[in-house]
Amino acid sequence: MNRLYIFCLMILTLSSCGYFEYDNYEEPNSGIDGKVVDKKTNEPFYSETANSYKVEYYELSWEAAGHANTQSRFFWGKADGTFTNTKIFAGEYRITLKEGAFYAPDPEVVTLKKGKLTNLNYAVTPYARVKIDEITLSGTKQNNLVIDYTVEDTQNEIDITNVDKGVYTLSEAQVFISSRSPNVGVNNTESKYTVRAVQKFTTYTPGTPIAVSEKNVRNLPPGKYWVRIGVRTGNPGKKYNFSTIQEIVIPDLDN
Repeated sequence: MNRLYIFCLMILTLSSCGYFEYDNYEEPNSGIDGKVVDKKTNEPFYSETANSYKVEYYELSWEAAGHANTQSRFFWGKADGTFTNTKIFAGEYRITLKEGAFYAPDPEVVTLKKGKLTNLNYAVTPYARVKIDEITLSGTKQNNLVIDYTVEDTQNEIDITNVDKGVYTLSEAQVFISSRSPNVGVNNTESKYTVRAVQKFTTYTPGTPIAVSEKNVRNLPPGKYWVRIGVRTGNPGKKYNFSTIQEIVIPDLDN
């Protein structure tokens, strides 16, 4: 009887303090979407999943209302250069692009309105550009690749006065290849096929495209593969700039 009494008392106590009331805090009611493109080519800024760039937003209106210890928040951009976040509160924000393989644009102040998705687009200069020109099959079994691609630095497109030289200096280009997923990149590649497919850049003329013919991807088993090239400068984050992804099929000539 004592246990029943105590239980009933607990229920009454919790009810009186509003424990069972619904949470009446307003959920996020605004958001942003947009895309990042190459300032020179107007093509999407291609990256890779979970290794792209951050969209950082800092609420100025919250701070202006007298709230202390405001912290910025961020979310990752997508591999195709687009970004979306539908879970932001309406207000005034300072928005910045960070940690991408590009020279970040200046932050901007944006007012996000309730019930509206605000579109933001950015044109950036990547640290470098790379384009696959052609992939051909070679060898008696047609299971070797010849990958012709072009690398271009962007040193002459920026003001290098206060920029660390390593950021715009070409370091290497790497073939990334996967038979498992079209989302190929640094985090999804099969090194057994590409361990020798690294092109180093020691001397080159800034602003002059570099043509590379890679022939060290060999003896691929029959099947479908996804291939892309990543080119890296000496940037501190060791970020790659990427080509688009190409699909190739190795035929089974034994059957």
